[in-house]
Amino acid sequence: MVGRRAYNFMYRTWAPWEGGPRAELVNLVSSGRIAPGRAIDLGCGSGANSIFLAEHGFDVTGVDFSPVGLEKARRATPPSLSIEWLPGDLTATSIPGVSGTFDLLVDYSVLDDLRGPAQDAMAATVLRLSHPGSLFLMWCFYDEIPWWKRRGARFPGLAVGDEQRLFGASFDIERLPEPASGSGFACFLMRRS
Repeated sequence: MVGRRAYNFMYRTWAPWEGGPRAELVNLVSSGRIAPGRAIDLGCGSGANSIFLAEHGFDVTGVDFSPVGLEKARRATPPSLSIEWLPGDLTATSIPGVSGTFDLLVDYSVLDDLRGPAQDAMAATVLRLSHPGSLFLMWCFYDEIPWWKRRGARFPGLAVGDEQRLFGASFDIERLPEPASGSGFACFLMRRS
């Protein structure tokens, strides 16, 4: 797992994941498959997904453990939008300022950066913050990334089946067609049963 200092440094210089809202999220919201409601962006970073959701009628809370990422998110938020930006540890038993459950939970590559008990703890956070019918959109490094595998190493993403191990007892899990199987990435849309 990359530490907080490394994330703060990347947000000050160049974080390769920064950019606009992620394509899978945009497609699901634009198609109406995900309807506006109460949303939480788990590991919101500099806020592109949260801002997109707020622009499309969602009541949004963004949580991140990087104060630098959160400050960038605050600065990027148009004055016409109201987003609650909160510092928090997604592996803790509670996140100060976060209460109740959410209709939509979004994770773009946080869970897959965790290992062992921390991964289980974040899965418990997702369960605690969801209710029957909640949607959980999770994008992750998945299985072995082909270019990483060619280097003779195993990239630390989710292993095939981890989504079932972590969420299968409480969520119906659908793997979205993009990113394509075999790419080393996956995006899952889960509905809490």
